[in-house]
Amino acid sequence: MAVNVGQRHVPDTPANRMFYAVDAAKNLAVYTIQICGNEKIFLPKYLATTSMLRNTALTIYENAWMANNVKVVTKEDWDLRRNYQVISAAKCNSLLALIDLSKSLYHLKSNRVKYWAQKTIEVRGLLRKWHESDQERYGKLQ
Repeated sequence: MAVNVGQRHVPDTPANRMFYAVDAAKNLAVYTIQICGNEKIFLPKYLATTSMLRNTALTIYENAWMANNVKVVTKEDWDLRRNYQVISAAKCNSLLALIDLSKSLYHLKSNRVKYWAQKTIEVRGLLRKWHESDQERYGKLQ
């Protein structure tokens, strides 16, 4: 018998935390690129700000993806993965600042800003949870 996605029991494992964080970062990047492509809202005269929004969302995803592709065997591997995770989570804060700026600059509706900010905060939380999980697993590497 098929089970609805929301009703499935998915264990909270390190692999699942990693998957959820990277997938959410990808979805955030796609969403950001799509809404920034609407020239009726994101006016071409403010292209620099729109580019910063896109680039920041892409940086979040790229660093999460890079962290995902570091196989941790040595302390140096863990340091590299940790750096990617930290940069990705920090860029979520940058994106939140740009979203706040965009609200005023582009006169965005509160619903859109709230949804976009919630997606960003969710990604940041998933990245931090993944980082904490990895810290427990790899923090003692020498």
